[in-house]
Amino acid sequence: MKTSVGTSCKKQKAKGKRQKAKVLLFCLLLSALSGCGKIGEPLPPIPRAPLVVNELSVTQQGSRLILAFPLVRPPRAEGLQRIDIFRLIEPESAPPGLTEEEFAARATVISSISGEQVAAGSTTITHQDPLDLRQQPKGLRYRYAVRLFNQAGRGADFSNYATITPLTELASAPPHPSFTLTQTELVITWSPPETNENGTRPANIAGYNLYRKTGANVTKLNAQPLKDTRYVDKAFQFGVTYEYFVRSLSAQLPAPSNTKLNETIEGNASETLVVTPKDTFAPTAPASITIASINGQVSLFWPSNPEADLAGYNIYRAEDEAAPTDKWIKLNARLHTPTTFRDDRVQVGKRYFYQITAVDTANNESSRSATVSETVNP
Repeated sequence: MKTSVGTSCKKQKAKGKRQKAKVLLFCLLLSALSGCGKIGEPLPPIPRAPLVVNELSVTQQGSRLILAFPLVRPPRAEGLQRIDIFRLIEPESAPPGLTEEEFAARATVISSISGEQVAAGSTTITHQDPLDLRQQPKGLRYRYAVRLFNQAGRGADFSNYATITPLTELASAPPHPSFTLTQTELVITWSPPETNENGTRPANIAGYNLYRKTGANVTKLNAQPLKDTRYVDKAFQFGVTYEYFVRSLSAQLPAPSNTKLNETIEGNASETLVVTPKDTFAPTAPASITIASINGQVSLFWPSNPEADLAGYNIYRAEDEAAPTDKWIKLNARLHTPTTFRDDRVQVGKRYFYQITAVDTANNESSRSATVSETVNP
């Protein structure tokens, strides 16, 4: 019996040790999985960025008011359902301050932009509000604000106010744009307008801006407002189609004596002038040609032509100086690029006459040079 009881006690102790080892192993695994052996408090979800606009601006260009504002939509921004654009027309003498409640009660939604039309990330939204300057009373102030709505239809706060009093005495578009072309210059000219957009006279002209469109790219050519009705465009290429249009610049009336041209307002665009300049300008004829003969050959020498688009030269020969132009033989099979030429297809003792022309990359050929001649020496 003693032996049986002792054996049983040993088995129970061994079993207990194995259970403790399992518990210890479980604790070690739990500690490794939890990192520090302790589960922290649950974190709240990261809130989505609100939809906010606070840089709304408005400018006048011709018979339209142009609104613009940047819109930034980070990855966790609220979903955008739409953008409503509000406008309030009020007397210029009205108090500039206005509460959101008063504005919301009196303003009108003039346009709504679907969120599907707005690109994700950072973008700039623009909207054009047309004006009828012939019917536009003077002294009215336009007040704008925008409001963004999330996918649930809940509106954010109004943006900042953007206000403007449109200029009604705005010079009409310059008429009759035209051009002249030379080898190096494309000259654009136009006539000054005689009336303002509201029909009054004289035209309120403070200057002009000239624009050039190439494909989809539109560039203002003048760094400073133009005072003349003429502009010389030297940055053009033959064979490329350009579209030019002009806008008058007008100042607020009565114009202060210190009005700056960069503070004026652009009018409507003139009709578009489409130009595809074609190179029809031949190079000058080669000059100062010298000629010599030795060893049964005739050699010609001349200075290089100054044209940047020069492609080469043609050398013509005749045995009779009075021969018609079409009877002269062209000695070169292809355009000759050096400014020297050796003629070895001649007879000793015979006199030959030579003329040279220059040819450009558009295949325009110059008039012929002065005739030079030489008798072939042995």
